[in-house]
Amino acid sequence: MGKTLIHKILEAHLVAGRMAPGQEIGIRIDQTLTQDATGTTAFLLFESMGVPRVRTDLSVSYVDHNMAGFGPENHNDHLYLQTVAAKSGVYHSRAGNGICHQVHLERFGKPGATLLGSDSHTPTGGGIGMVAIGAGGCLLYTSPSPRDRTRSRMPSSA
Repeated sequence: MGKTLIHKILEAHLVAGRMAPGQEIGIRIDQTLTQDATGTTAFLLFESMGVPRVRTDLSVSYVDHNMAGFGPENHNDHLYLQTVAAKSGVYHSRAGNGICHQVHLERFGKPGATLLGSDSHTPTGGGIGMVAIGAGGCLLYTSPSPRDRTRSRMPSSA
C-alpha cells in the first residue's frame, strides 16, 4: 500500500524513533508560531534555557489575542514580545495584522513542512498539506530548540 501525505512528511522529518504505530518518534520542526496569550510564557521559558536564537526555518510571534487596553499588562507583554522576537530571530506580527493561524497559513504556509504553534487553531495549516500541530505555549520551547526534536507517538492512521 502507498504512503499517505502525512506519513511521507513525518518520514522526511524523522530525527528519532521508528515509524511504527504507537512508537515514540522525534520530528524536526520547520516553523513555529506563537500568539500573545501564550507567547509570553513560551518566550520566557525559551530565554531561561539560554538559547540565543531560534533554529527553525521560520518562527513568528503574533499579537492578535490580548488586544484590550484595560491596564499596562497587555502593552508590557506586547513590548516584551517585540523585543524578544528581534533578538531571537523571530518575526514579529503587530496587532491589527490579522489572526495568527490564518495569516500564517496565507503568508508562510508551505506544503510538506512541519509547524508547531501555541494556538489551538494551528492545525489549520493541514489544509495546505503541512503537518501543523497545536501545542501549549510551555511545550513549544521545552527542548533546546523545536528544530532539534519534538516528540510524539506515531499515529496508527498516518
